[in-house]
Amino acid sequence: MPAVYQYRRALEFAALFVLLPLVVAWQGVTLRRWIIPQLLLITALCLFLLWRDASFDRRRLLAWPHPWRACLLRIAVPLAIGGAAVLALAYRLPDAAPFVLPQERPVLWLAILLLYPLVSALPQELIFRVFLFHRYRALFPGPRTLPLISAGVFALAHLVLGNWVALLLSLAGGLLFAYTYARTGSLGLVTLEHGLWGNWLFTVGLGSHFYGGHL
Repeated sequence: MPAVYQYRRALEFAALFVLLPLVVAWQGVTLRRWIIPQLLLITALCLFLLWRDASFDRRRLLAWPHPWRACLLRIAVPLAIGGAAVLALAYRLPDAAPFVLPQERPVLWLAILLLYPLVSALPQELIFRVFLFHRYRALFPGPRTLPLISAGVFALAHLVLGNWVALLLSLAGGLLFAYTYARTGSLGLVTLEHGLWGNWLFTVGLGSHFYGGHL
């Protein structure tokens, strides 16, 4: 990659994945209420850029890893272990309400289970994994660097939520999702993993820490 071209890509990365989240977080409650519309708008931009990029194989958007059973097991084990840790955290936090949502508002809970993977997890994985890995790979060479960068800016994007729980769990989740995508290159698999984790967080009462109030 020519030096000038690489410099422009670095500025683009800094603007989109560092400056923009900091500006949104600085605005606080004003923009926090519109997280989903912002997410969908950025997703549309990333899709547009990928679609115009001749070096991007569009078939990767629908790729599924092989052997898929082993890949499902690979995401299931961390989910089982980490899910237990998240549940323990929920019982320790005074503002969490473990399992109250499915017990008291089952219709809303079921709606979240169905919509979260599509409306939230899928757009985030397209931005922070598919788009970031493809467009900025030359800026962060090495098998470990790009997943770490992906996880770091993924956590930074959650700064707008204004609580340490969202930052800590998004950093941990970002590492999981980034390494899953780095190993498999599958948007479908990493979206499934992200969706399962998100649904579990809402189920055990930590969803309020990730909810921006846009609805």
